[in-house]
Amino acid sequence: MNIQTTQGNDEAQVILEALRKIQESDELRSQATTNPEAAMDRMGLSGVARHAVAFGIAGMLVAPGMASVQGFWGG
Repeated sequence: MNIQTTQGNDEAQVILEALRKIQESDELRSQATTNPEAAMDRMGLSGVARHAVAFGIAGMLVAPGMASVQGFWGG
């Protein structure tokens, strides 16, 4: 049994679950936008999961701006 793979899979599941919760909850999404640290504290994230979710939040914040720029140049 490869313990690292199991731990990695568990960690990946925590990351995906946290990002899903943020996307589905207007309140959590608003908090993640204005105070990402508090949102991650609220979900009990730490370590690698916390860093990965912070990166995901940053991506969610940048993506709408990127879509409008592409729409401008493509349209």
